[in-house]
Amino acid sequence: MATRDVEVGGAVTKQTLARYATVAAIVLVVGGLFAYQQLAPMLGGGPRYGVVDARASRPAVGVAAPDFVLQEAGTGRAVRLSDLRGRPVVLNFWATWCTPCRSEMPAFQQTYLERGASGSNDLVILGVDFKESNDQVAYFQKQLGLTFPLVLDREGDVAARSNAHDERRERAARDPRRVRVPL
Repeated sequence: MATRDVEVGGAVTKQTLARYATVAAIVLVVGGLFAYQQLAPMLGGGPRYGVVDARASRPAVGVAAPDFVLQEAGTGRAVRLSDLRGRPVVLNFWATWCTPCRSEMPAFQQTYLERGASGSNDLVILGVDFKESNDQVAYFQKQLGLTFPLVLDREGDVAARSNAHDERRERAARDPRRVRVPL
């Protein structure tokens, strides 16, 4: 079966129609992706949690910390580090199974009450939990009476990117025989 050129108000070739169709398809795909990005949070897709830019440099003195977005335990609110720029921020990487982490939490709570809870923008304390569920963190928060924000690093990529996680220490902390790992 032979194909014919279409003529509408002048000569239009198959090649021209193919170009128009290709451009239209590209516009539809790009427009669809843009619309999805804009509508996903409203439709329950929500933000992607974790490190925002994996190409960003690792933490160093005088260099801004790599940006991340994590979910706050209990509230489900998305917390983005870059939204806190210009304010002093303490990032405390911790886990419920970590004994030293548990023992330092009251000091963070006291500091938060003295310098951060007033809303004066004096100090922000974020407890970044390592690979645990919202229920585990909420129970821990209630048990210790913590009122500063605790955020969930469910995949552990923020801790890894921030050099805050050591696999050997994690294994030792979880070991019921309490094997000591040299620091």
